[in-house]
Amino acid sequence: MMGIITILIFVVLLAVPGFYIITRKVFPKGSKKSAMWISILLTILLVGILAAVTATTPV
Repeated sequence: MMGIITILIFVVLLAVPGFYIITRKVFPKGSKKSAMWISILLTILLVGILAAVTATTPV
């Protein structure tokens, strides 16, 4: 269980800056605040998908 939590923490640490950079490149005239919100929402979606897949995968 602790391994899954560690993996999800690393996903968050890597995904937020990555999505932020991608969002700033895709929408160069958008505000930094909007880019941060979009990157946080995408990260939450990614973590949710990973948690759901992990929870439903049989051992």
